[in-house]
Amino acid sequence: RVEAENYYKLHKEKIKRILGLFDNKKNPKVLDIGCADGYISSIISKEKGAEVHGIDISASAVEKAKKKGIKAIRADIDGEPLEFKDNFFDVVVCGDVIEHIYSTEGLLEEIKRILKPDGYVIVSIPNIASWYNRFFLLFGYMPTWIESSSIVYTGNPFVKEGCGHVRAFTKRSLVELLRLKGFRIEDVKGCPLLSNDKYSKSAQAVWNNVDSVFARSRSLASLVIVKGRKI
Repeated sequence: RVEAENYYKLHKEKIKRILGLFDNKKNPKVLDIGCADGYISSIISKEKGAEVHGIDISASAVEKAKKKGIKAIRADIDGEPLEFKDNFFDVVVCGDVIEHIYSTEGLLEEIKRILKPDGYVIVSIPNIASWYNRFFLLFGYMPTWIESSSIVYTGNPFVKEGCGHVRAFTKRSLVELLRLKGFRIEDVKGCPLLSNDKYSKSAQAVWNNVDSVFARSRSLASLVIVKGRKI
């Protein structure tokens, strides 16, 4: 629970921006891919009056999401078809998921299939071209958000652990991929990654202020969020 709360604190601004990208349609039918314990799904349900479905590979996470009123199922989205009918959802939210799977094209094709003709997807990714990663690469350090091994993290003394990513994205690469897979780009937002209680309040304030400034330039932001409409 503490780990989950820490994650949502770090991604507080991302959640706000995702909600801000929703159309004003009443009672939308939404799929949250990688719903985890249903925390974000439940916010979407409450704030947007949505019927929210969720998918996650973790059986325990799915059970927690169900307790929050989310219609959650366990499923592997990497190369497997989604268990929903064509033209079923108004919105699909794919938050920090696509970088964890090998079959990125397959997932986007499935998302397009299950979206209604006027539906849209909201995808968020950690940005490998963020402002600090550019400094890391300049000095020969491994950038964050991608790793060379699935067991240990090497190449950057400032980063102690990996994040399980098998794909790396920039703003440009995500936008191009969505267009290639039949989505019209309607909005792109940069988003900061907030600091947490592991650091002093003064260090948190400095990081949050600096990262928020760089988030104004979408290509330099820690996180990138893209809204794509099904064509």
